[in-house]
This record gives sequence, structure tokens and C-alpha cells, in this order.
Amino acid sequence: MHDLREFIKNVQKIIEKHHIGNIGEYSRWITQDEKNSRDLGVTPYGCANAVNILYSIGELPDSATEKEAFIQVLQGFQNPESGLFVSAGNFETHTTAFLAGALNLLDAKPLYQANDFKQYRKKEELFAFMDAIDWANNPWLGAHLGAGIYASMILTESASDEWEDYYFEWLEENNASETGLWKKGALNGAPFFHYLASTFHYVFNYEYAKRALPNPQALLDTCIKAYEEGACIDFSKEVGWADIDFSYLLARVQRRAGTRFQETQTILKSIADGLINQLLSMDWQTSETLNDLNTLFAIICALAVLQDALPGYIRTSKPLKLVLDKRPFL
Repeated sequence: MHDLREFIKNVQKIIEKHHIGNIGEYSRWITQDEKNSRDLGVTPYGCANAVNILYSIGELPDSATEKEAFIQVLQGFQNPESGLFVSAGNFETHTTAFLAGALNLLDAKPLYQANDFKQYRKKEELFAFMDAIDWANNPWLGAHLGAGIYASMILTESASDEWEDYYFEWLEENNASETGLWKKGALNGAPFFHYLASTFHYVFNYEYAKRALPNPQALLDTCIKAYEEGACIDFSKEVGWADIDFSYLLARVQRRAGTRFQETQTILKSIADGLINQLLSMDWQTSETLNDLNTLFAIICALAVLQDALPGYIRTSKPLKLVLDKRPFL
């Protein structure tokens, strides 16, 4: 068993270090990089990730006044005309889904619908949007579009039930039955793990919507084969978004498929060991990994998945809560 109680206390200290203004105002980073490219002020991803992490470790504010302050900060990033949340370097689908998702954790909503995305409400326009993603060469980044449009529309209440049916109709028609991956006919051109990480984004939308996942057994077999053949990262040497992408994909698809339980447990324990051993060797005060709230959020999500999938294997004072069990999108 891994005891992470002290680590989680340090996570709280990291969040406090990133609090740089009024209640609810946070920076993603607290140190500048060599290119002087980081915005060290109050940013959408700093504020949203603080909420995401505090929710995950069970430390969101109890005070109604403080909670309302967090909500107002997040709502303040929305453009009232377009209805979108925007941050340089990210797709609007990603930022809109990410900020709306943080508001959801506070049981709140954006102030406006995603007006600029309403152009995709018709079936033909949505299908054209999904078809235009670079599924072959850049599927992982492309998932910020393909999965982000769903979360953006749902969390801003900009979509109808009929639209949601269209969205999952496209996914079902374009799933590769032999692998369970997206998109069929476009699984060459990028490292294989990128197709797994991309597929993770669509699986969490299926989980949120409680829809039947197409080809879960094939996808489970693909995940296990990829791990065994070295297509994944070395989870004992690298830390980041790949941890949550693959651990969630493997754990949730195994539940859908209902087979190969022990093999899955063995892999998840190996991932947990590799991730946690790295985390416990880091100095929380100086680690660039831990002091990027975006990466820290990914790490906490992976730990939440692993704690849930491996009962009794990861000890925290409060059970970690996975944001994807409440809302779609990371």
C-alpha cells in the first residue's frame, strides 16, 4: 500500500502558493521559464485547476461567500458575446469545456450559452466539424476539439438531446471495430499511444452520458497489448497527462468489457507504483512538475483513478474524487 497523506498535504500547500490575488484567483505557474513565456498572473487555467484540484482532494470551500467568489472569478473569463472561454495556446473548445467543467464542480454554470458553437448544432455541420479533425497525424491534440465540442455544448447548455444523439452517432459510425479506437481508417501517422490518448477523451464522454461504448472488448485488448508491447510511456520514468489518459482508459474499458480483470489490475498496480515512487521523490517546493497546476491536476486525476480501481492500495485521509465522475472533459 502507498500512503499519500503527507503528499496530499503538500498539494494543499502548492495550491496556497499559487493563490496570488483575491479569493478564487490563482496562477498556473509561480516561476518563469527560460523563454519568459509564462503568464504568472491570474489565468483561466490557474483558477480552473485550483478548483479542480481542491475538489479532487476534498478541500473546496464550505463557506457560501467564498464559494461564490470562486464562481464569479471563473464566470468572469467568459466572453458574453461569443459565449466562449479563451486562453492563448488552447483551442476554444478546450478552454470553454475546461472552465465550464470547473464551474460544474462548484454546482454553478457559465453565464451564457456558447453562441459561437451554435453553428455546429445541425447534424451536417457537426459531422463536418468532426471529419475535419486531423485524426491520423494529430489525434491526441485533435481530441481537444472532438471531445471538447461535446463538453462545451453540454456544460453551457447549448445543445439539445437530438444534438447529443448526432454526436454519438458520428462516434459510433467512426469507431474502428477491430481495435476500438478512433478514427477508423485513420490510425497511421502518429505514435500509437496518441490514438489511445485520443480515444480516452471520447470514452469519458461515453461514461458521462451513460452510453454503450462501441467495441469495448476490442479496445481493452488493444490497451493491454499496447502496454505489453511497449507502446505506452515508461510510467516509472515519466509523469504527466499520459498517466491519467491510459489508467482511466484501461480501468473504465475493463469494466465495460467485463474480462481480463487480473491482467488489468497488474498493469494498474505497475502504473501506480511507477507514478507514486516518482512523486514521493520530488521536492514539492521546487519541483517544476508539481508547481505547474495543469500537470498537478493530471497527476491527481490519475491517482483518483488508481485509488478507485485498486481498493486498499492508495491511502489518503479523504478519498480522492475524480472530476470525470461528475462532469466530462479534462
